Formats: sequence, structure tokens, C-alpha cells
Amino acid sequence: MGIIASLLAACGVGGRSDVDAVQDALRAAVQELPEHLGGAVQFQDSSTAGTTLSGVLVLAGEDREQIEQSLLTVLETVTRTYLAQPDVRTAYVRLEAHPDGDRSTRVTTADVVPPASGANPTTDDLATHFSL
Repeated sequence: MGIIASLLAACGVGGRSDVDAVQDALRAAVQELPEHLGGAVQFQDSSTAGTTLSGVLVLAGEDREQIEQSLLTVLETVTRTYLAQPDVRTAYVRLEAHPDGDRSTRVTTADVVPPASGANPTTDDLATHFSL
């Protein structure tokens, strides 16, 4: 039975997340945070492009340090919410944040949680960072 499930998952049948439900859950969780001022988290789960959480967010804070702290709060919420969804796979996380009215002060996920390997942190890296 395990072989059949593996083959079906490799073909995109079964074992895939409900993209709309996952994206809705992520957006709702982030929008409820007091740190969130604008922007949205996008979720992509594609057999060709891979699985990615991305987006440009406007977060509470006046300087880089405050935006880093706000982004860490968002990333923990995103990770908890994502891992609670059924049938999700490890995803690359490419969120970017900046203060309201200052796009030049941008902080990325990799700035606050370095990836274990490669250029972008994954949901596994974030789960480890936040001890989830």
C-alpha cells in the first residue's frame, strides 16, 4: 500500500494540500496579528515550481530591528498555521517585510532565520528555529 501511495503522490494524486484552504488559513492568521499592517502571504504548491510561501508585508516598526522582531512573530505564526494544515509538504519561505512608507528598509526571512542549506529557509528550518 505504501508504494501505491508514494506513486500517487508523485503523480500529484492524493497527498497534496488544499491550496485555497492553506492560503486562507495563512492569510487569516497573519492578518490577525497586531504587527501586520498590509500585504498578504501567498501559498504555491506546484509539482513543477515546488512549494513556496511568499509575500511582501508591511509590518509594525520604525527601524530594521523592530521590523525583524515583527517578522519573527509573523514567521512563527505562519509556521504554526502551515504545519497544522493537512497534507502540507516542506515549503520554501520567502517573505519580505518593511515598515509602512519605507520600502528601502526591507527584511527577508533569510535575514532573521538563516537556512540550514541553500539560499532560502524552509518550513523545516523555521520549525527548528521556533522549536515547534
